[in-house]
Amino acid sequence: MYAATTRGGALRAVGSRAPAATPRARLRATLLRHWREAQRCAALNVPAGTVKRGRA
Repeated sequence: MYAATTRGGALRAVGSRAPAATPRARLRATLLRHWREAQRCAALNVPAGTVKRGRA
């Protein structure tokens, strides 16, 4: 966390965390994750739900 100055010279705190995701953004991320997993399963010719997400 560090302090940043605006053009007017006022200090404001700048955090390292991203802003809280909206419910719509969370839903979209979830649907995209499931869709990508389904595509990966289809490409590997394995049942859905058996492929790990990420780099594992």
